[in-house]
Amino acid sequence: MIAYDPATGKELWRHKGVDSNAVPSPVANSELVFVSAGFPEKIAMAIAMGGSGDLTDKVVWKYAKGTAYVPSPILYGDYLYLTTDRGILTCLDARNGEVKYEGGRVPVPATFTASPIAFEGKILMTSEDGDTFVIKAGPKHEILGTNTVGEPVYASPAVADGNIFIRGEKSLFCIGS
Repeated sequence: MIAYDPATGKELWRHKGVDSNAVPSPVANSELVFVSAGFPEKIAMAIAMGGSGDLTDKVVWKYAKGTAYVPSPILYGDYLYLTTDRGILTCLDARNGEVKYEGGRVPVPATFTASPIAFEGKILMTSEDGDTFVIKAGPKHEILGTNTVGEPVYASPAVADGNIFIRGEKSLFCIGS
């Protein structure tokens, strides 16, 4: 991984990254960048930003399970949420990697390629079957509900102007008040 100054193109820092296929996108806050991979080895790690040069020794924590091959993790509030390709959810304290819960499951078996999103205190996970599972954000796993669009979904939902957009196999859905 290499971070660049967007104004100048100058390299700010670099890190060797994960030793697996890094398909999920990294996420970051003002202090840490979180990277993950789900194959062949499962790994998530937090790297302290703000340094320069090689940051290989700046890994704040590592977690070696609960990651996906495709869906990206999501950082929401103080927590980093990891999901597997089968929708098993892990919640970590983003600052120190402390496990808040792991093995959180959606109500029915499902496969996920879409990344989770956060919306109004909730984590939304949309399966390939078109079901969106609504999970209460925070350190305790709680399913609040399930909604479906009735067709396959492979793309990550998006949020804009208080609306949730879900691109199904045949339709684009806009859900809002």
